[in-house]
Amino acid sequence: MPIPFQISNQRLRYDAQRASFLNLSARGIDFLFQFVSMAILARLLTPADFGVFAMATPFVWVLMTFGDLGLAAAVLQQRDLNEGQASAVFRINLVAGIAFGGLFLLCAPLLGSFYGDPEVTQVAAALSLMFVFSGFTAVQQALLRRSLMFDTLLRAQIAASLVSSVMAVTFALRGAGYWALTIRALADPLVYGIVVWTSTGWVPTRAEWDDTTRALLRYGRYSIGSSLLFSIGRHANNVLIGWRYGSTELGPFALANRLILLPAQQISWPLGQVMVPTLSRLQGDPDRLKRWYLKLLRLVTFASFPPLFSLAICADDVVHVIAGPQWGHATAILRLLAPVAALQVGYASTDWLMRSQGQADRFFRWTAIDTTANLLGCVLGLRWGAIGVAAGLATANLVLFLPGFAYAAKGTTIRLMDALEAMLPCFLLMMMTVAAVWALRHFIAQDWTPFPRLLLTGVTIAAIMACGTVWMYGRSVLNFHLLRSEP
Repeated sequence: MPIPFQISNQRLRYDAQRASFLNLSARGIDFLFQFVSMAILARLLTPADFGVFAMATPFVWVLMTFGDLGLAAAVLQQRDLNEGQASAVFRINLVAGIAFGGLFLLCAPLLGSFYGDPEVTQVAAALSLMFVFSGFTAVQQALLRRSLMFDTLLRAQIAASLVSSVMAVTFALRGAGYWALTIRALADPLVYGIVVWTSTGWVPTRAEWDDTTRALLRYGRYSIGSSLLFSIGRHANNVLIGWRYGSTELGPFALANRLILLPAQQISWPLGQVMVPTLSRLQGDPDRLKRWYLKLLRLVTFASFPPLFSLAICADDVVHVIAGPQWGHATAILRLLAPVAALQVGYASTDWLMRSQGQADRFFRWTAIDTTANLLGCVLGLRWGAIGVAAGLATANLVLFLPGFAYAAKGTTIRLMDALEAMLPCFLLMMMTVAAVWALRHFIAQDWTPFPRLLLTGVTIAAIMACGTVWMYGRSVLNFHLLRSEP
């Protein structure tokens, strides 16, 4: 039996710790390559080149929501899976990828007509290959994640980021214009897929269309619905602000949203990719599931609450240092969105819990509630501009925070009070950190320039969190036992 199908819980703690470290490393390396390559490309290409590429890509990402029909997420949570069932999912994904790619290729001229720019047609036609690449790779990638083989995924990410970045810069130097960005978008998934295929050690065989396969299809149906709702809820605020007030009002909101999503995603996305397959292995052990989840919840809130809540205090310095004084209007928006991002990191663990337990229908229903609440907050706050939308988002997330934990824990041995008890030390540490940052800005560094004051603020937050680490985890942190489940 190929290694991706050999699932064992004997070293689950070690495997989860190692996978978390490797996935966080992959995210960091990918971010580094993206940051450096985009900084170079911004100096080699014109704004018009970026504009042409940006016109086509939103439609790609919306359709990519449907690209794998939610089956990759279904494979991640499936406790028992054989090669025949995986082969059936692969065939469905491959057909879907080719079909969506062909559909997007046929629609490329419509996009060019919509924008009145034939260059968009060319870019969209080329990007249709991304759907084919996804169809070939989605199952292999899901199998590696399911078996926590993130060392292979790390190698794939490094190779993809390196090759695609070098190709983009090379073509930009040769005057390729927007094609440099298009080539980077195509080279990344292609190289990633090649490395994944050569490393998985599994080739699809004869498909099995049994009850498990049908269950995977049902899970995928709910998963794709949840992803679509999430995508609508995430992008609706930009659409509403841009529609009502135009780019002048949208710009500061987009910048603040970008600044806050970057650190939050570096915590929640990599851990989520590890924890869904990890927690899915504990479906038959409710007591161990409870211990793992509560320790995971404490870990993610410990990593996110102190820095992100403190960002509400030092938002002006962050905006000034990163974007410049001309973006001052983004400061008030960032102050409101920072606590939202902190709550969302902890809140994300409820998604991991429901998806890992195969509760795709309940996850879909809660995503619908969450999306509705966020849309309502955006609409009600729209009359006050971007700041009103940010306030509406903050209110919606605050209202849903505790009900989300109660809903996700239903049917498990986890109670709402257990979650609150797990997060209590993190709330205390957050209040200490916010108080220290406020005192520093008002009594010590009130007359400093933004950069040294922000640097001192970062050192202060890091020092308090280091002390908090020792307080919460003691000597075990030296051996990286933060996720230890057994007493």
